[in-house]
Amino acid sequence: MRDSSSLKRNSARENAFGSRFRVVLVEPEKEGNIGSIARSMRNFGLSDLRLVSPKVSIGDEAYRYATRGREILEQAKIFKTLPDALRGARHIVGTTAITGTSTRNLLRIAIDPTQLASRLAKSKGAVAVLLGRESSGLTNAELEQCHLVVTIPASKDYNVLNVATAASIMFYELFKARPKIRPSLEPSRQALERLASTFIDLACAVDIPPHRRRLADRAFRNILSKSFLSRREVSLIMGVLRRARDKTKP
Repeated sequence: MRDSSSLKRNSARENAFGSRFRVVLVEPEKEGNIGSIARSMRNFGLSDLRLVSPKVSIGDEAYRYATRGREILEQAKIFKTLPDALRGARHIVGTTAITGTSTRNLLRIAIDPTQLASRLAKSKGAVAVLLGRESSGLTNAELEQCHLVVTIPASKDYNVLNVATAASIMFYELFKARPKIRPSLEPSRQALERLASTFIDLACAVDIPPHRRRLADRAFRNILSKSFLSRREVSLIMGVLRRARDKTKP
């Protein structure tokens, strides 16, 4: 069972993570996308939704798509201009499907969502994530206001993602990189050493030749180093190896 104090610390950290980000939709054109983005925000712990000069109102269709993100829609803020929506943001992130084909096109030199999440995890301050119009994305003038530009790698045959799909990918990467505290489920180094030692004891007990034992020892340690074993898994494997080793004793 997870420790209640650990759960509270995780909850507090997730709230701090969510309050750091604002999602800014620039002139959204479809209710369904607004609702879908609100749903994704709820999935990944975000709550601050801002709409700049929306072309549609937040109506029944948006709420149908939002499902449990309904509260986010109800609290969404509407602004007439982008600078008003961005006020107070320390980091402004623009999104684009059109990247520069030349290094001279500085405006559209982009990073991917994983790189973005890594950079923001090491920084502080409010972050605004800009998502452009369904029909045309963000303009050059809007991208000029951004500190970072992000694109999602996709097939060259068709690399333009639906705005709600792109938003979900962005939010997932940001959420994955958030600071978090988890109860340690990993085995200690000593436990892994005991497991490796028990394995080699078993190899000796069944008369594996010395040169083969060395190779097997190396292979087993490689497996341990590459695997994400839990303490419970190590304990279960240890029990089996010990029983097998003891069964071979005269």
